[in-house]
Amino acid sequence: MFKFLIFTALILKFLDLKAHHKIYSPRVEEGRQSLEWRGHVNYDDRLEFNKSHHHVFETEYSWTGFWQSELEFHISDKAETPLDWEKTEFQNQVQVFDYKNFAGALYFSYNFVSESDEPDEIEYKYLNEFNSENLSFISNFIFEKGIEKGSTSFDLSNQLMFKNLLENNYDFGFLGFSDFGEISNFNTFSLQKHLYGVQIESEFDLESFEYEISLAYLHGLTDASTNHMFLWNMELEF
Repeated sequence: MFKFLIFTALILKFLDLKAHHKIYSPRVEEGRQSLEWRGHVNYDDRLEFNKSHHHVFETEYSWTGFWQSELEFHISDKAETPLDWEKTEFQNQVQVFDYKNFAGALYFSYNFVSESDEPDEIEYKYLNEFNSENLSFISNFIFEKGIEKGSTSFDLSNQLMFKNLLENNYDFGFLGFSDFGEISNFNTFSLQKHLYGVQIESEFDLESFEYEISLAYLHGLTDASTNHMFLWNMELEF
């Protein structure tokens, strides 16, 4: 485990540190609380996007066996500053389906945007999961709109993970994020953003808490997408 943590730290160092990119499980576990840091960095042939990065710091608590709340702080690099506070998100998730091999949840978030000329946002999601002993498949259907804007955007995220596929209980799988544009008027394919790639993740028990980590690489499939994206997610669960 120590070697894996050192390897992770070196990756983040050399990446030189937008991490909106997270796929949410619909399952809620009563009493669960956690602290999380996730982010991504872009490598692109467009100068304004190359090496741009985004970080999210999150705390989460499950009030019951079906309801949990999250508070997220988003920080990203801007053209005029190295890092800037972009927005704060207050999220609530309610699990509505709970079966052994299937779960579903409704998700609502109010996003307080720090930019003075940008409206706050409302975000809705439906979270879906099919799982078995050896794999899990999660889909997130995402709808977002600005408070003062009439249009609603639609995104779709998918993750297929094979459990304990690698040595030392590492999971391996595939994930992807698609931004189709406004739901009432989808962008043409070349203007849509599609990022798909691979992910490795694992978890470790560290005395009084559990440490979870995942690393992923995504490749852009359209001109509007960034060419390459590296993601990380680290979480301490109490």
